[in-house]
Amino acid sequence: MYNKKLHFNRFCQYFCGMFNKLLHEPYDIVLEEKDVWEQTRFSQPTFQLVYIREGKGHHHINGNRYDYHPGKLFIVAPEDHYHCDITEHTAFIIIRFTQLFITQLKDDAERLELCDWMKKTDYIFNNFHSRAGCIFRDAADEAMTQALLNSIAREHQQHGKGYQLIIRQSVSILLNLIARNLLMSESPDVQENNGPSSVLRIISYLQEHVYQPDMLRMPALAAQFNMSVHYLGEYFKKHTGESVQDYIISYKLKLVDVRLSYSNMRVREIAQELGFTDESYLSRLFKKYRGTTPGMYRKMNRKQPASAS
Repeated sequence: MYNKKLHFNRFCQYFCGMFNKLLHEPYDIVLEEKDVWEQTRFSQPTFQLVYIREGKGHHHINGNRYDYHPGKLFIVAPEDHYHCDITEHTAFIIIRFTQLFITQLKDDAERLELCDWMKKTDYIFNNFHSRAGCIFRDAADEAMTQALLNSIAREHQQHGKGYQLIIRQSVSILLNLIARNLLMSESPDVQENNGPSSVLRIISYLQEHVYQPDMLRMPALAAQFNMSVHYLGEYFKKHTGESVQDYIISYKLKLVDVRLSYSNMRVREIAQELGFTDESYLSRLFKKYRGTTPGMYRKMNRKQPASAS
């Protein structure tokens, strides 16, 4: 018989233990085998990579169901709700990491003059294909990813000399591979230009170019997808239930949520990065949609100790 109080108490113990650990370590690696998924269906306070080493079942995320089998990799963002229905004994590699870990990767990347990690991870963790486990278009990249994940698991188990650096660099390479394949997934020769598939291409394009306001203007979007401005607007709303501009605002505010919860960026810096007119405009917009100010939201949802307001 289901005991709601016992289930909640176990969830609190699990949540607090994991969160306390992640306050001191930027990542947590879980190697586990299951016949039954016993973990909570609540959302998690971390970014997660969920890799299937063996087994079969169904991965549920935000009300959508996806089949899984060995080699599947799912990406889970902090606001996502997910659980698994296991139909065959399953071995998982789960890598949980906070924004602190992403910031460390970003700092390493900047020293090496590589990509902007904050922007790359935004794209990865908000991409439809990453949630559905449909990530890899290149077989060699997929094989390399499997080798990297098994290497990460081995380093985590053995704790050899320099294992933390090896894990961090392996995850850095892993995220690069994921981002590259997600971008490949959105190329016109992969997706047909009709129906819901085309809408997914538009959404992915909006996410990819969210930091480039000029590329998000309706005339530019219409030209990109070979549609008239009027038809693009109607087409997008028909398949998503909201206008292009409403979607952009909603997506940007999700990115604001993440920055307020996981980074030390000031509201002014967030407004500038995401192309809002100024801090005042962002604050008004945030209050309208979230019912509170950015400052109060940060206080209520802070996920790690802050060194700046």
